[in-house]
Amino acid sequence: MEKEQNFQRVKGYFEGKLAKIGYEGIFGVASFQGVYHDLMPIQRSRLEDICGDQFHNLMKNGSIICIGIAYPEHVIDCIGAMSGSMIDIDTWSIYAREYQNLNRLLNTISKCIADQFGGIPILATMEGVADKVTNVQDYYGMTVSHRVIAEHAGLGWRGKNELIVNKNYSCALRFASIITNLPLTQGEKVETSCGACNACLEVCSFLKNKERLKNYRENCRRYIMGLLGLGLVDEVCGRCIKACYRDSVFKDTFKLR
Repeated sequence: MEKEQNFQRVKGYFEGKLAKIGYEGIFGVASFQGVYHDLMPIQRSRLEDICGDQFHNLMKNGSIICIGIAYPEHVIDCIGAMSGSMIDIDTWSIYAREYQNLNRLLNTISKCIADQFGGIPILATMEGVADKVTNVQDYYGMTVSHRVIAEHAGLGWRGKNELIVNKNYSCALRFASIITNLPLTQGEKVETSCGACNACLEVCSFLKNKERLKNYRENCRRYIMGLLGLGLVDEVCGRCIKACYRDSVFKDTFKLR
């Protein structure tokens, strides 16, 4: 009873924040221990560093709250925009700027939740560092995977594009998290539902050939660096997100505002 009451209190607080800014989102809670065991070794070390002296107690009783904010629908349609036969970087940058905006909103709200209910925020994935790394592996120790947390919170399944696919919002979401000892009802992983759908793979040769490439994520990083060179305002692409939302087998059930 206490766990569910706490869950509803924190969820209600988060939903109140969303209502004030006019966005939609999702909320869930993962087992700290379950998340820890599913992380890469380098991210386990990062989580240990973040928790400090609280780590061992969190392994016994802790949770990680996961919050996600959905992109507005019109922003998704800016991804990969073309003007005739040329890439329309100005329009594509509308999506990139919203990526920055959602990160800021998530970081603000996650800090508020941590202050209000006790906890340690894990901020939205770092931005502005693409030109400071030499390989995609340099990113791995910088943060803790919100995708793993979202999976364990039951907020969606891991899609073929390796993003979290939510039953309502597709993978058009950004995430942040909050580590806490507050007793909370925890979610469980959900089964993947992509089935035979390959919409995200068909728009990205790196994803389509990820089993054959040495490290498809590094290919992706280099492609994004090329977009930055063309003038895109942040290190994002998003084409697989747009494909999932617009062209997947779930295109008639996904709904963004």
